[in-house]
Formats: sequence, structure tokens, C-alpha cells
Amino acid sequence: MKNETIEEEQMNINNFKNHVDEVILDRGHDYYIDGKIVDSYEQGNNEYVFSIEGREYYEVIVKIDENGEILSSFCDCPYDFGLICKHEVAAYYELFDMLKHASQDNKSKQEIQRQPTLHEVLEKRSKEELISIIEDIATNDPIFKNTITFKYAQGDPAKELEMCRRLIDSIVRKHTGRKRFIPYGKTDDFIDDMGEVLEKARISSDPLLSVDIAFLVLEEALEAYQYTDDSDGDIEFLINETINLIEEMVMESNDSDLSQREQLFNKLLEQSDSEIFDEWEELRIDLLRICVEFADIVAFRNTLRKKIETEIEISQYSGNKYSHEGMLHLLYEMIDMYGTKEEAEQFLNDHLMLSSFRERLINRYISDKKYDTVIELALEGEKQDQPSAGLVSKWKKIRFKAYKELSLIDEQKKLAKELLLQGDFEYYQELKAFVTGDRGEFYQRLKRELKNGNSWQASSVYLRLIEGENDLDEILVYVRENPISIEKYAERLVSHFRDEVVEIYSAYIKSAANASSSRKDYQRVCNMLQRYKKIAGPKNQEDMIIELSELYYRRPAFRDELSKLK
Repeated sequence: MKNETIEEEQMNINNFKNHVDEVILDRGHDYYIDGKIVDSYEQGNNEYVFSIEGREYYEVIVKIDENGEILSSFCDCPYDFGLICKHEVAAYYELFDMLKHASQDNKSKQEIQRQPTLHEVLEKRSKEELISIIEDIATNDPIFKNTITFKYAQGDPAKELEMCRRLIDSIVRKHTGRKRFIPYGKTDDFIDDMGEVLEKARISSDPLLSVDIAFLVLEEALEAYQYTDDSDGDIEFLINETINLIEEMVMESNDSDLSQREQLFNKLLEQSDSEIFDEWEELRIDLLRICVEFADIVAFRNTLRKKIETEIEISQYSGNKYSHEGMLHLLYEMIDMYGTKEEAEQFLNDHLMLSSFRERLINRYISDKKYDTVIELALEGEKQDQPSAGLVSKWKKIRFKAYKELSLIDEQKKLAKELLLQGDFEYYQELKAFVTGDRGEFYQRLKRELKNGNSWQASSVYLRLIEGENDLDEILVYVRENPISIEKYAERLVSHFRDEVVEIYSAYIKSAANASSSRKDYQRVCNMLQRYKKIAGPKNQEDMIIELSELYYRRPAFRDELSKLK
């Protein structure tokens, strides 16, 4: 939840659009236009409350001062990617409208407060009137009709499932429209409606029906990739939410009778064979991993093991490495849970050609403090995975930890140096700790070695080394050879080498100006000049602006941008 006080540049209800991310602004405006604000009122002290329909009903509280400045803004939705969510934006639009109309009609804000809420209006109506109201709305809104019928109807599971299908179809038609496509920025509304269907699965007292509903949602979510612009990953969110819900329902069924658990188990196994997962092997693996929850029953365990072994054979024959490795891990997890320690260890040894299994075996030996075996496995891994620098580095780091546990100083020194030269700067402190003599001499030797290295890793470590030791003389040498780095290091160097830093910075800006040919380039140069001012002072910046203006007098766009700095 968010509870933010608007601080930096004060945001006013009259200009909030200038302060909100464009994507969030558009989504909030859609909520406002689509009538998602179901209630709004002032609760005193210039504090306004809004009830907004989203995936759930969310409450937004906005406090303003007499001039319309937004003092604080709060929404109880789970959005945490920024200060302001789409529900708050919708509330701002509504509040702006409320205040505008109050001013135009010469009404006081107290009259806004006296406006009855939807709850107050409906609670005074009879049952017959409420039924009539709902039926009137449902006549013109098939989505509303299907949602109400599906959400509150109880009876034959087959009929409920059919209602669910009809509701999903109507949701798809509503959001795809005539173009049969949901454009960017509109997908979250579709997800909100699909979330309502998923909620029925969550609250149903029939776990078998719940799983069936969840699979209908999952199937449509996978289909939705074909008719949505899902740049924001909303569909992936719905898929993950559905898989998690299936897992929750299965775990809750652990206390159910054996017959119901068997039906759930068989349903999941059957669904895992569905063609919809042919392009989504990770989801097939997820479903079979959920089935492991049933493996406490021997008969289920044997069935599941046979199923996984079949999938392993199929994936091996087809060459699907992702599926093959995923299924092997599932089989190992079952052996680890229900087999002997020796069986689990042997399974890992039989699959050491896969780095993930080697790592699992190494972790077992680390837990048992068998560090000699850890070193042996790591060395074998380095040899096996030589083409993959990332894996080789991982095995070396594991080997270093084992050396450390065994207090093998010489081996640690050698490997720390090796890892450092390969780009892992974290090992500098490890290596430095072994120095018993002059650390200054050690630093100079290492710096020369890195500076003379031919690899990009050596160059990267060299820079981190001189930065970490704050070697200003060496940093200046680097800047002389690489003027483009002046912006990065100017602030660090200016107190000791002001004149030369200003000279290098000035030459770099002139070089950038000479290479500029578009307004965007000119703006980039002007941004440099802004930063240059902090280093060289206003007078040097002013002189540079004059010089560039005279030198490039035939570039009016450049001179226009430069004039904005004066």
C-alpha cells in the first residue's frame, strides 16, 4: 500500500497531468472515463475519499489545501512501481471535475459532501426495486449479466462451468471489439474482468469446480497472447496468479478425503497433457510440480513417477533440453523426498553433465562439510563447462570457498588472483588480505598488470581498482587518454587538478559540439554545459556559450538551445 506525501515540485489538482508518468496517466483517465469511480465524497478538512472498481474495490484518499495543492495521496491497491497509481489518477480527474462543477454552479464544498453515496441510495430500496434495477442494467450489459449470474449462481457444477465459458467469451468480445484486438494500455482492464472469473474459483466450495474454472482462465490467458499487446506483462501476471491459485487449492485439499484428492490428482495429470501447453513447457512442468503434493500417497507417487519418466523420454527424443532438464529435476525432487539419501545422491551423480545437478550435489557436500569432494566436483565442472565463462567462474568461486573452509592459503591466493583478473573485483579485498609486506607496492604491481592487460575484464578491474583506492593521479592519467570519461571523473578530480580538468572538459565539449548535427545533439551539448558550470564556474560556462554561439552562427537551432542557458 502507498501513503505518499507530495513533496518535491508541488502538484496541484489543476496541473497534476504534468507530474504523472504518461502511461499511468492514460490508464487513470481510462478508469475515469469508463466510470470505474463508484463513490466519492468529502470527509472534511479538504480530504476526499473515492471508491474505485479495479481487480478489487480500492479506496483512494486525497487531501488538498485551499489552493488545490495536493498535500497527500493514498491508495490501498498493491501497486508499488511508483508514487502514483492509476486509481489515484482517476481520483484526481474526478476531484478536478467535482471542484470545477462546484465552482461553476456556485456551490460550496459542503454540498459535495452531502451528496448521497451509492450505498445510501440502495439501502433505502426494497428487494423488488433492487432486483428491477439489476435487471435493467443487465438488459443492456451482457458482461454485467453474465458476471452476476456466474458469481452468485450455485448448483450443478457443469452448468456453472458453462456459465463461466460464456462469461469469458463475453469478456473477450467486450475488450477486443470489432478489431478483435486489445491495444497497448487496455490489457489491464481485460485482466481485471478475467480476475473476477478467477475469484469465483477462489471462493467456490467445490475444489474440482475451482480447478476447472482456473484451467478455463489459464487457457484463455494463453490464447490472449494472440489478440493483445501485452508489453506491460499483464497476461503473464494473470497466468502466474492462476497457477498459484491452482497450487493453493491443491494444498488446501490435503485434508480432503482420498476420493476427492484422487479426482484432483487425475484432473491435473490430464490437464498437463493438454495441447495448450505444447508451446508452454514451463507451465506443464509447473502443473506436474503441483502434482508432487499428492506424492505422499504411494499409488499417486508411482503414477506420477511413471508420467514424469515418460515425459523425460519424450523430451530427450525431441531434443527439448529445457523440458528434459525440468522433468529430471521433478523426478529428483520426488526421489529426494521419498527415496533414500543414497538414491538421491546416485541420481545426482548420474546427471552431472547438467550443471544444475552438479550444483545440487555440491551443495549436499557443502552441507556435509566434505570440502575435498566439493573441490573435486568444481574442478570437473570447470573442465566440462569450459565453453561457458559464466559457469566456469561459478565453479571457481565455489572452489575458492572450499579452499577457505580448509584454510588452504596458497590455493586461495592463486585462485583469488585468477578470478580478479577475469573481472571479479570482489576478490581484490580477499587478495589484499593476504599481503604481509608493503601493500602500496602490491597495489602498484597489480595496477601495472591490469593496465597492461589486453582483455576488457582487465580494463574493467583496473578502473574499479583506481576508483576504489581513490588514486587521483592514475585517474587523471586515464582521463587524459580517454577524454570521454571526464564527465564521470571531473567532480572527483577538480579539487586537486582544477585547471587541467577544466581544460580537458572544455576540449571535450568543443569536440562534441563539432560532431553535433541535430537539435537532439545540441541539447546533449547544452546538458554538458550545465554540468560543466558546476566544475568550471559560471564565467567559464558563459565564455564557452559565447564561443560556441560565434563558432556555429550558421546553426540557428544550436544557437537557440545555447540561448536557453543564459
